[in-house]
Amino acid sequence: MDKKKALEILNDVAIARRKTSELRNYRGMGSIISAWGVVWLLGFGAQSIFPAAAPYVWIVGWLGAFAWTFTRPPKPEDFRALATWVVAVLCICLVLVVTKATQPTAAMIFGLALSAAYAILGIWSGKRFWVLAALVLISACVGWWLVPQWLYLALALGGGVALILGGVSIRRP
Repeated sequence: MDKKKALEILNDVAIARRKTSELRNYRGMGSIISAWGVVWLLGFGAQSIFPAAAPYVWIVGWLGAFAWTFTRPPKPEDFRALATWVVAVLCICLVLVVTKATQPTAAMIFGLALSAAYAILGIWSGKRFWVLAALVLISACVGWWLVPQWLYLALALGGGVALILGGVSIRRP
């Protein structure tokens, strides 16, 4: 076998390994993305329709999604994904405190920061996360600039439903 053929074979193996890893990451993270999509749908939906009940809906939703996230079998990319989310949530909290953000501003900041986190996961885990990042970003921007009176509903439907469907579709090869 000549050197060129050997390099081609090694390159094919590297591509196959990368693709297999990407598909495994998608499969492992799909249910978590859907669980958090349900939280967004219910939490932002409650903020839009039943604002007095929203804090309780968010608390129950976060607890349920955390329970699902940490009780399912661990996957290879869990640490990097968890580290990404911890950094994103800490940054969000700091920005909210520093800016003394109102509730709509806090919702927008969450939408922006979490879409950035999905984009970062796309760099590490696969391009399908970029679609999720774009959908969350678009729903936040539409709600903020085009229909500010429906910001929470835009985040519930645009962000929450996108995450639910994205989590389901991301599991497919």
